Amino acid sequence: MSGIILTTRDPSGPPIDMTGVLPERLAAGGREALAGLTLLRGRERHRLDTLFTLEDGGHPGSLVLRPGGAVLDGVGTGMSTGEIRVEGDCGAYAGSAMSGGTLTIEGNCGAFVAAEMSGGRLRVAGDAGDFLGAPLAGGTRGMSGGTVVVMGNAGERVGERMRRGLIAVHGRVGSLCGARMIAGTIVVGTGCGPDAGQAMRRGSILLQRALESVPSGFVDGGMNDWLFLDLMRKELIDGGAWPSGFPTAGTRARRLIGDRTAGGIGEVLILAEA
Repeated sequence: MSGIILTTRDPSGPPIDMTGVLPERLAAGGREALAGLTLLRGRERHRLDTLFTLEDGGHPGSLVLRPGGAVLDGVGTGMSTGEIRVEGDCGAYAGSAMSGGTLTIEGNCGAFVAAEMSGGRLRVAGDAGDFLGAPLAGGTRGMSGGTVVVMGNAGERVGERMRRGLIAVHGRVGSLCGARMIAGTIVVGTGCGPDAGQAMRRGSILLQRALESVPSGFVDGGMNDWLFLDLMRKELIDGGAWPSGFPTAGTRARRLIGDRTAGGIGEVLILAEA
């Protein structure tokens, strides 16, 4: 079965909630199953085919979204298999509760991207908003699996309450990166806002640049060799998740351990040039 390209008919107006527009629905019921979906736009309900044109294209079983300036919220929410590609910017909640498949966003996206994600791969060519890989509003569990790569910058609270998986931001992130983190790995390419790792229990945050000061609750373990960095580097390079400014060889890094005020033994690793 061919993929389907969805092009917004009228990009003006309130955001469109794309919840339920998934490759698995296409596989189960074909074009008709998608066309008949009811979507929210603002306070009004619409059939999908009144908001989008549908045409064949893309990889078999995949969805290609062409927003054309419209705000599409919830793209890939609950996705478990298949592929979605957004040819442009995306709204909030992209890939939230995602458990499998591949979501590619060729522009920027809003808040709560990959929130409570448990599997799959998500790639953002531009910037991401606040709460990347964090819990949804009112939730207590952040990202618990999968891989997220953001080629630009990200906002505050990246990886809050993260339990497993990988988040790689090639640019800069805001404050409270890895706050209350339980496990997993966060890679930050060019800079990190204040209070990184606050109340983290376990997990790793990898930085290229030293923090302005050692966060409260962390102890400085000094500069050491960490042999696992060679294996990690190869894996992340193969997955496009190793920022371009990071050292391409060497195993030395400065290790900050904490947050001791929360009984944590997580780590912030500041990589050294080979």
